[in-house]
Amino acid sequence: MAYHRITSVVDQHLTEDMAKYQLSHGQLSIGYYMNQETKHSIIHSHPFYEYILVKKGIAEYHVNGARFFLRPGEMLLISPDVLHAMHCADAEESYERLILQINAAFMEQVLAACGLEHRIGAMPSLYTLRADSVHYWNLHGLLDRINTASSIEDAALRENLHRSQMMELMLTIEQITRTEQVQPPSASSKLIVNVTAYIQEHFREPELTVARIAQHTYVSREHLSRTFREYTGESISRYLTELRMQEFRHGLLEGKGILNASLESGFSDYSSFVKSFRKLYGITPMDYREQLHTAMDQSKDEDREGLR
Repeated sequence: MAYHRITSVVDQHLTEDMAKYQLSHGQLSIGYYMNQETKHSIIHSHPFYEYILVKKGIAEYHVNGARFFLRPGEMLLISPDVLHAMHCADAEESYERLILQINAAFMEQVLAACGLEHRIGAMPSLYTLRADSVHYWNLHGLLDRINTASSIEDAALRENLHRSQMMELMLTIEQITRTEQVQPPSASSKLIVNVTAYIQEHFREPELTVARIAQHTYVSREHLSRTFREYTGESISRYLTELRMQEFRHGLLEGKGILNASLESGFSDYSSFVKSFRKLYGITPMDYREQLHTAMDQSKDEDREGLR
């Protein structure tokens, strides 16, 4: 079965929110993602597990003050609610990867069935498996089988097969991490770990500024700004805006109104928020809400069609 292909993820915000919506009532989703025009993602997190197997190109993932280079054949594992961003290393080459997303509750069931209860709620936030390990254990072939099983029409049979395949995947990963050294970050900074944690705790406060963050860390604004960009790939103000934008989008997904969602996300000036949203995403908040509702309605129609 051919993979569902997502090309040039220009609507990355919509893709992320739809994945969250779809996995709220499904067990897993798998697809082939190709970034040809969009060379970086905004800072984001999701409530599900995400496993990424690189097929082509090199990408750099930033998470909480650490940088991870991901090369063809390597596999990156990201736990729920871990804020991260992706930057393509080569502006000329497309970045292509298989992405497996797993419902968190389903993953807990799988881990319990594998006898890995100690991993529930204690999985590493982000780590990389080496290409030779991925090849030796044929994890690519396992992802292929998971994708093929997604075409099974019998929902109960499909779920049971996915459960057994996920058990195989998690037991294999457990074996790899016990016997082989997991790839460490390419670089990390204790300062930026502290800063990102502080921002993530306080970003909903409209009065949070770069000056306040520098004061909290006892370093100059210039040094903080320079180091922050080195380890995250963006400025503090943009990082803060992206966090607030993600919070806003999740608020819309939960049914909140545009004004209330923006205020609760840390934006104190509505007109400035609308300008920032349009600059970041290329559409207005109203247009985004309509796109999201349309996509959700289409997903519901596909679910109903699949039940017939």
